Amino acid sequence: MKRWKPPQLIAARTCYDHLAGRYGVALFDALLIQGVIKEPTEVRGDVELGMRGVERLEQFGLNLNALRREHRRFAFACPDWTEQHPHLGGALGAALWTTLMERGWAVKQQGTRAIIITDVGKQYLYEQFGVQVEKETV
Repeated sequence: MKRWKPPQLIAARTCYDHLAGRYGVALFDALLIQGVIKEPTEVRGDVELGMRGVERLEQFGLNLNALRREHRRFAFACPDWTEQHPHLGGALGAALWTTLMERGWAVKQQGTRAIIITDVGKQYLYEQFGVQVEKETV
């Protein structure tokens, strides 16, 4: 029996302090394709930066040295419960999520984990990373 899942949580939501749902998974996949990160070797495995990782993430405005000094995992594949595919967790995932919010590209819905990716955010994610998520049919 399939359980009903709220469309808002399927599209985008927080998972602790990082982006999850279709947008989180699509961003993870885009980062893999572009060589920003490497494929983890296990389900909840650590994620290492790829050949283009430092360049692309610093262009995005992230301080990778500071993220590596945090007292937590730098980056890992976090299994997504709606998509059955990983999104990016750890200090790197949290920094990406924070940057999306600070720039107004993602807005957290009050009282819930649901996220709205703004039109500007959708455009930016597509232009910069190739992230495109089809609308959920309700």
